Amino acid sequence: MTFYYSIKQTIRSPLKSILFFLLIGICAFFLALGGSFWYMGNDDLQNFDEKFITIGTVEQKYEGTSTRSRWNPETQEYEYYNIGYYGNWVDDDTLDFQGADYILKPRQRPFFGAYIENLYDGIGSPDLGTVEATPVETGAMYPSLLMRVIRTIDGTMEEGELFYLCDHEDPEPDILEAGKTYVMQIQMRTFAHGPAVKEGEEALEYWLAPGITSSQYTFDKEKVYDPVNEEERYYDEVTDGFYETERGKRWLKLALFQDLQMRTIPVQPTDGTCLLMHFYNGEAQITEGRDITKEEYAQGAKVCLIPENLAMQLSMDLGDKLNLPLYYADYSSSVGDASVLGGGGPYLYQILNAKGEIYDIFNEQKYEIVGIYKAEDKGSGSYSAGQNEVVIPWNALPENCWADNIVGVAPMTGATTSFQIPNGTIEKFQEKWEEQGIDDLEFRFYDMGYTQLQEGLENRKLMSVVFLVSGCAMAVMILCFFSNLFITGQRERITAERLMGRTKRQCAASILTGMLILSAAGCIAGSAGGWLASEKAAENMGDTLEFDRTYSDNAVADAEPAEEAEPPGIMLPCVTGAVLLAASAAVSAGYMGRTLRKEPLKMLGEIEE
Repeated sequence: MTFYYSIKQTIRSPLKSILFFLLIGICAFFLALGGSFWYMGNDDLQNFDEKFITIGTVEQKYEGTSTRSRWNPETQEYEYYNIGYYGNWVDDDTLDFQGADYILKPRQRPFFGAYIENLYDGIGSPDLGTVEATPVETGAMYPSLLMRVIRTIDGTMEEGELFYLCDHEDPEPDILEAGKTYVMQIQMRTFAHGPAVKEGEEALEYWLAPGITSSQYTFDKEKVYDPVNEEERYYDEVTDGFYETERGKRWLKLALFQDLQMRTIPVQPTDGTCLLMHFYNGEAQITEGRDITKEEYAQGAKVCLIPENLAMQLSMDLGDKLNLPLYYADYSSSVGDASVLGGGGPYLYQILNAKGEIYDIFNEQKYEIVGIYKAEDKGSGSYSAGQNEVVIPWNALPENCWADNIVGVAPMTGATTSFQIPNGTIEKFQEKWEEQGIDDLEFRFYDMGYTQLQEGLENRKLMSVVFLVSGCAMAVMILCFFSNLFITGQRERITAERLMGRTKRQCAASILTGMLILSAAGCIAGSAGGWLASEKAAENMGDTLEFDRTYSDNAVADAEPAEEAEPPGIMLPCVTGAVLLAASAAVSAGYMGRTLRKEPLKMLGEIEE
């Protein structure tokens, strides 16, 4: 009967009951939704930093542009064009400034050439070689001049073979005399042209290659003086005793040119795989084994990563030791650039140093293969992986042991100079750098979308706090108001029941049952609504939130979908609903207890007044 009368009394005031149900439901909704957002935010924040890596790349900017000219043999005129030029080259030591909180410091990375004896077993390439040749008829080296091979020093040409030679660079090309023999390094370039070419004949012509000239530099980026090549002449006349001269001896050493080219692989030293853009952006991925660890990088362990194709060519697997005889270092380009220019490999045009000697091996060690990777060419240019590129720890080599074997230099570029900083510190780094007052360098940052996701998580956390605080504040006010309203409005009923002999507990049950039923219904409905809303919010986040893995618009990394947020399930809304229901019971019981402490006759007198 208590339950019946309590419900009947609640139905007699439908507007008040419905309003209480709705307001309690809204409170439960806010609490359930806020709790779910808080849970999802905390779940995403766990190990958040460990999932992201922020790196920066450095590139020296042009100081200005200048007008250059080049000879066009077709029009017999000079063509003029604008080209950017650098001011004084900035050294990577400039980046070591106070406030630069590096995880991995910036270095301008060279790549090394390693001679792998058992890499190639072929006959060489017809694209480039060193030969003694004589012109069929006396003539200038433009247009195409027909030549006959007298002797092959390097390459696949045979004695007596005819080929076309052309010089497209000189407005006054040299004249070669029939009957004289010339030694030269030649490279296949374009189609032959001119009166020497028979009508309808489609033959390729060769251009002169650098041959015995040297491109050696010091560690201070200064070219090493080569007295034999003060004038860069790419051919010589062969006379009696020529090969006993300094220049003649150099030409004979080019017999090893193709052997070096075919058996050389690029070796990239680095302080972290993440600093190599092709690994950072996912173009290169380890398919077997593991990455080089931070400890191995720091300690200079003799370990390496090699590409699948190289492992297959050398018949090597994880755990095997790869011997790397390093004989040159190139600062002039990235491995990706060198592979493009060399048709797939690290193309070294000048194999002789300023003394006319083939570069000696400056370091030879065996490296354990701990990982095998596969690289895809996604059109990243300089940032791409090189063919057969082997990755080793920078500290595995004695410091600057390659100082006498540098074959090319260039300013810092994004593909050769990079560093790692803590996540979320990009703006701080830029502010500290601007304080240095150096305007010659351009930075680009890549953070896998950390900045955008961090903002989203912080916004979600703030939203959860707003919902929780709003829900709690509303709940307190609503419970206090309606508890007072329900109980004060039924003082006559409480007095009558007490005078009829009912106990305080029976009166409390009679009065509060209807209110608690309404509160329970509101908590269930609101919590269910909050749970469904959080499920929908998590689904929408996973379906629609996409972020660019880079910080700048000039990035090369692909956009990837964000991971779907994991909702907390139904348990958390049940907990928030139960807490709200318990709070409702406690507040209403408090009001009821205060009312029941009064004597019935005294309460009746207050009602009559």
